[in-house]
Amino acid sequence: PPDSWATDIENDVGVLHIEVQPGGEMVLPKANNDKSNRSMYLIEGADGQVKVDGKVVSEKVCLTLDATKDVSIELPDSAKEATEFLVLQGKPIDEPVVQHGPFVMNTQSEIQDAFMDYQRTQFGGWPWPRDDMVFPKDKGRFALVEGKETYPDDGKEKDEL
Repeated sequence: PPDSWATDIENDVGVLHIEVQPGGEMVLPKANNDKSNRSMYLIEGADGQVKVDGKVVSEKVCLTLDATKDVSIELPDSAKEATEFLVLQGKPIDEPVVQHGPFVMNTQSEIQDAFMDYQRTQFGGWPWPRDDMVFPKDKGRFALVEGKETYPDDGKEKDEL
């Protein structure tokens, strides 16, 4: 949204999906703001060969990076597959943060309100048979509105199966 805290360039919000192919190397430049936090998640391709700042990362992990420094990423030619990272960064919001389950709010009272809203509305009318619904990866992005699935790539609707 245009009025979002995240759109203010001073807050240095970044969401990056990085894919390094076998034989590839890159440098993730330092953040624009000295106060920014930065986390990097290894999300795919953890075959024990990728190096982050010269150190081998051999499992899917979350790395807390020093956002004031460049970070090198290297994947040797011998790697069997590409390695993917998700990088999240931004200046701290300087507000209290309370988290419980999927809810993140500013106060414990707001968390309780969120749970009550969820119990009452199921996120506004959850249309799925399970709370933890997971769809096949190849299904892609879609929306279900009034029994019709809409896909962003073609705009076509499909009847609910």
